[in-house]
Amino acid sequence: MHDVSFIFGYNYSMTSSLQSKKALVIDNSAIITKIVKNFLVQTGFDKGNVFVAHDKNQGMMMFDLESFDLVTSGIHLKDSTGIDLLKEIRETSNDNQKQTPFLIISSEEQETYQEILDKHQASGYLRKPFNQERFKKTIHDILNHTTEPATQESSAPAPTPDCQWEESPVEVPPSIINAFTESTIEAMEQYMAEAIPDSSKGPVELKGYFSAWVDLLNSENRIQITVIINFPKKAACGIYEGIFGEVDIEQVGGVVQELSNIIGGIVKPRISEFPKEIAQLVHPEKDLPGEGVELTWDLGLPESRMGEDHSLGIDVNGIPKFHVPFKIKDETFHLLVLLQKF
Repeated sequence: MHDVSFIFGYNYSMTSSLQSKKALVIDNSAIITKIVKNFLVQTGFDKGNVFVAHDKNQGMMMFDLESFDLVTSGIHLKDSTGIDLLKEIRETSNDNQKQTPFLIISSEEQETYQEILDKHQASGYLRKPFNQERFKKTIHDILNHTTEPATQESSAPAPTPDCQWEESPVEVPPSIINAFTESTIEAMEQYMAEAIPDSSKGPVELKGYFSAWVDLLNSENRIQITVIINFPKKAACGIYEGIFGEVDIEQVGGVVQELSNIIGGIVKPRISEFPKEIAQLVHPEKDLPGEGVELTWDLGLPESRMGEDHSLGIDVNGIPKFHVPFKIKDETFHLLVLLQKF
């Protein structure tokens, strides 16, 4: 049996002392606030002492009503920024509250904000993705050194359709592939996981345990883009365990399904920059909409399957498509995007 007081290299008395402290977690993403709250509880905070807000106004209202020992915030909030929130706390709060330790959590480069972070005495900057151990060390460092400026954190480096894989009948422009690739990386960062795109060579075999997909629909031009992700069991369970602890297979499937939904939401505005390219892929030239076409997208409801022998029931051949494999630690998951008329 492990000595629990040194599992992460920290003294147990420090963890115990956090139970009475209160934290305010602010981010525009419900997933991020859930993850940060869970990590705070694992670090030693009592679950009932961790409060959540999703925008600056809500956060400031809670901050004025309660005395907090720690505030964490993302850079981009629904109505403002984490920098503006930090500035307001430092400039308008009473003498005790204005010194509250403040941690910025973001996937962006810290150097972009370093000058203003120092000016308003941010206590730390944690760059996504990160794991529980790194999060815990950051929280302990902040609560022991609340007057230090922000310090640099380095970035942490079912069978599906049972058919013969055929190459796409047309080549998909790199700009469209990049939009989906970057959106997948960003979505994975929300689950504190680093996804590294790999080269796609030869036939694609989607043999993972978890699959999920979601449709992007443009009704006016009858264009449907299906986003499919396929995860090995070990990779998906590893992500879930790192965030939520003990693995529940049904819950893991739900996380994979929500991930497909997040990718769809992130990529919507990005692919709106390529209406002509997408229309040309899907429609024969005689049916191609005019030069001034603008494509807006509705996001459908995500679906999922799991198990060793699951099938998606989606025809992947004979239509424009592309595939991107992603490395995650020592595993590979797959992104498959299909473009077609409906």
